[in-house]
Amino acid sequence: LAKYTPEKVSELTGVPVAQIHSLAEMYGDAKRGTVSMWCMGVNQHCRGTWMNNLITNLHLVTGKISRPGNNPFSLTGQPSACGTAREVGTLSNRLPADMVVNNPEHRQKAEEIWGLEPGTINPKPGYHTVDMFRALTRGDVKAMWIQVTNPWVTLPNLNRFERKPGDGRFIVVSDIYPTPTTAVADLVLPSAAWIEREGMFGNTERRTQHWNQMVQPPGEAKEDAWQVMQVAKKMGMENLFPWVDDENWHEKMFEEYRQFTVGHGKDLASYQQLKEARGLRWPVVDGKETQYRYAAGYDPYVTKKSGVHFYKAKGYGEKAAVWLRPYHPPAEVPDQEFPFWLTTGRVLEHWHTGSMTRRVKQLHRAVPRAYVELNRADAVELGIQNGAMVKVISRRGELTMEARVDGRGKPPKGSLFVPFFDESQLINVLTLDALDNISKEPDFKKCAVRIEPVRA
Repeated sequence: LAKYTPEKVSELTGVPVAQIHSLAEMYGDAKRGTVSMWCMGVNQHCRGTWMNNLITNLHLVTGKISRPGNNPFSLTGQPSACGTAREVGTLSNRLPADMVVNNPEHRQKAEEIWGLEPGTINPKPGYHTVDMFRALTRGDVKAMWIQVTNPWVTLPNLNRFERKPGDGRFIVVSDIYPTPTTAVADLVLPSAAWIEREGMFGNTERRTQHWNQMVQPPGEAKEDAWQVMQVAKKMGMENLFPWVDDENWHEKMFEEYRQFTVGHGKDLASYQQLKEARGLRWPVVDGKETQYRYAAGYDPYVTKKSGVHFYKAKGYGEKAAVWLRPYHPPAEVPDQEFPFWLTTGRVLEHWHTGSMTRRVKQLHRAVPRAYVELNRADAVELGIQNGAMVKVISRRGELTMEARVDGRGKPPKGSLFVPFFDESQLINVLTLDALDNISKEPDFKKCAVRIEPVRA
């Protein structure tokens, strides 16, 4: 760490030395509780996983972890991203409850619970998201079923993912509204929205919470899981879903999944317990939730003498690992031709790609179109007025949109911000598709662009 002096870090990051000292004093003050919270601004980088490691390092070396008022706390990008993506094992390398496909014991357990023949589960992980769509474009993937996402808006460097008539692919999309993704589908299945079905949310504090169906879905709309089970039944795979026609299939499916979690620090409460409670934080043992994980007196998997015990860190002697993560330069940096940083993100009024919120009149009226925010000093230098039309250009594409100066967001000099909710202004035509080597998350938060006034 010797070469990473405050002055050197300030030079690399642009963060003033005084702020670095102030943060160091805050983390180092044993009398002050510290919770670090972050979201996609940390994660969506080529070294996003490393930055997560480094934030956690600060808490480990200062002891500010697994205690009231002290912890690193990653805020996921959407409700239940933990509970219905990571925890249940939908990622290409994962099985439920933190199990992985390249572990033979984990595969065996999954095959037993699911009633599969031994050796059925492939030990090699499948494509991660970006690679899967690249494989679709190449023709290596012939068929794809897309649910609960809008990739023809959200994928980085969208220019790479065009569809042509007769391209030999078959795409099915389940959704509740028309989107750019349903527009490229060969078959669209009408889905039920979350209030039109029952289910579970699982969030970052480990809380699993049941919700009841509130209204009936319109027309022939059905929930996504029902669609999958019915297709499996038609394909002769009803043995995988023996309760497919049972009116209580939600509970039976959940209880099957729950078998993965019991006995190794991921224990979920039963379906009936969760229906009666207002959410319970796992591990739930003998009906009691865990307020602070890994902490003696709270976590049933930690003995009283242990204090804080990271019992899930099997590869490190059940101790936390402090990672050395050196500085690594960005995949693309501003230069003379493209002198600005571009970052993308969300706005208060719209949720992700806007497929739902743009249909709410009040929200659409408040922010009807995407725009580009820039620093006043940059605007003056380029002769750009607030509300003027400008072009934002990267090595991959360009967009024409309205400029905002001194608006709600005030980017630092040399930086631009564009929200990604507007399907008529696909900012991901400009973004970079470099990936984090570990998480495979795209580097949405920075690429090099230039901005030009549109002359009348």
